Amino acid sequence: MQGVQVQRSRALIRRPHLARDRGGVGGFTLIEMMAVIAIMAMVFAIGAPRLGTSKLRLLRTEAESIASSLDFARQRAVMTAIPHRLLIDLGEGGYRVEWLVTEERASGALGDSGDFGFLEAMAAAGSADEGVDSISLRPPLRDERDYYPVPNRQLGSFSWLDDALYFVGLQSPSGWIEGGDVAIVFQADGTTEMSLLEIADTDENHITLEIEPLLDRVGRRPGRARS
Repeated sequence: MQGVQVQRSRALIRRPHLARDRGGVGGFTLIEMMAVIAIMAMVFAIGAPRLGTSKLRLLRTEAESIASSLDFARQRAVMTAIPHRLLIDLGEGGYRVEWLVTEERASGALGDSGDFGFLEAMAAAGSADEGVDSISLRPPLRDERDYYPVPNRQLGSFSWLDDALYFVGLQSPSGWIEGGDVAIVFQADGTTEMSLLEIADTDENHITLEIEPLLDRVGRRPGRARS
């Protein structure tokens, strides 16, 4: 019997995995754990740069969109001989193109298809049945000029930055501005004040838009406005 036990013990020494399987206790060896860690590190090393590149691409695309809006505002100011501006909400991350006109001009250009037109139509229909003159529900239009959205569904409404992007600030002749509403104004001849608009992403990539007083093109350069 002792000889049999000795042979069985030697067999288990030669094949230790049999002893582990019979005992019902499993686990990872050191080599297996190191292999898993190495694979995870490789996946992270490959995936992390792609995420950073994606954000940088998004930042560049947004910079081009803002620059296009600025170019549009300048060109339209010259074509219409009416001052235009890019209104920027630095805190919330929105922007849109506006022009300096009377409310009547703005309403006519926008097609006048708001709620007031619907209410007036309803009032006119009711008064026609009752045989009384219709009463306009529209408030009186202002004669003085003010900035209104341009008659364009895309540029006339606010465009908002992606959640991964934000406005850092605007460098204008009056100083550095980091919050609130600011405007880059183009006069009727297309001239403006020198301004630097800085945007960034959550990975701290920065792009600065350079708005020159006389140039027809908005400059773009990587980096901060106040370097």
